[in-house]
Amino acid sequence: MSDFIFVKDKFNKYSIRALISSFERHFHFDYKLLNIEEIENYNVKGKLIFFSFNTFNKEKYYFLSKKIKDKGAITVCGGPHPTAKPSECIKYFDAVCIGEGEEIIKDVVEDFLDGALKKIYENFGLVNIDDYPSFPKKEKMFGPIEITRGCFFRCKYCQTPNLFDRKVRHKDLSRIFEDVEYAYKNNKTDFRFITPDAAIYQYNKGVNLEAIKELFEGIKKITKYDGRIFFGSFPSEINPYHVSRELIELMKSYCSNTRVVIGLQTASERLLSIINRPTDLAKVESVINDFLQFGFGVDVDFIFGLPFEEEKDVIESIKWIEKWNDRVRIHAHYFMPLPGTEFENEMPSQLSERSLLKLKSLEGEGKIFGQWVRQMDYSKKLVEI
Repeated sequence: MSDFIFVKDKFNKYSIRALISSFERHFHFDYKLLNIEEIENYNVKGKLIFFSFNTFNKEKYYFLSKKIKDKGAITVCGGPHPTAKPSECIKYFDAVCIGEGEEIIKDVVEDFLDGALKKIYENFGLVNIDDYPSFPKKEKMFGPIEITRGCFFRCKYCQTPNLFDRKVRHKDLSRIFEDVEYAYKNNKTDFRFITPDAAIYQYNKGVNLEAIKELFEGIKKITKYDGRIFFGSFPSEINPYHVSRELIELMKSYCSNTRVVIGLQTASERLLSIINRPTDLAKVESVINDFLQFGFGVDVDFIFGLPFEEEKDVIESIKWIEKWNDRVRIHAHYFMPLPGTEFENEMPSQLSERSLLKLKSLEGEGKIFGQWVRQMDYSKKLVEI
């Protein structure tokens, strides 16, 4: 029976997969992968249990860690929330990992085996993502391939810039192709990507169309043109300020996705400036029209309830949404103050009753979708805490 257990749920499957891949690279020990529902009924006494979670799921993991620690488990956590709030998390876990986990896990395991587990493990350096394959070998955990880590922007509501200090790293094409080849040998033919912005792959003083084309062609060649490429769609997006007609033409020639996801967040230029986003709405609209012209559907991310949002900002966004009629869908979110962001201590702005009713009407018409109402309720609870 393994002494090492990784716990996954639907929210952390990519981070747990990366952690397991690094564990396999550092060690040849056996390990167990359990769903969060299974761990409570498993014999955990003396086992080292790895958790990764975000702020939205923290209470669930706090409760679970306490429960299995009472059964003799040793619990370790990492991820966005533990990195931002280690002093909070150490109240519930035996050890907390701060920063990128691929190299920290080696120290954790070695200290555990020596009986010298520390309370806090920190990695403020940058992992070479080429050192680690996307997919573990023992567990068949396939899915999107991380091609870029880090982001050039510093949006005040986002955890990514602070997690990775705006240092952008790209996975080498040769390593990506190794991942693709392994997945294809296991009968996987759909390829998606993890990246904050699909267009910045191998960015070099501008969008690197040559590298993106080489990425597309390499995947097609490895899969004998049977592979399907999904670029600029879930679970990633594409930044409109990095999009050209040439890039869209490339996507149209090689990619299978019929929709793209664009990040805008608000149609108020005043508010865009406050949250540290580019303010050129004309550029965004031009890119949307180009995608539509090439036959792509477009989903645009919006965040309502942003700090300092006023009624006039919401009205501007609603008018912007309405003018597209049914040509564009809005993926609506509601602002949640996330730890480790510049807006961590800011309050969500309240939507007026009029604006709330209008947004729900647009949702009923199919022009808006998403978990924004649920997020609005959760945001209120988060502020109360």
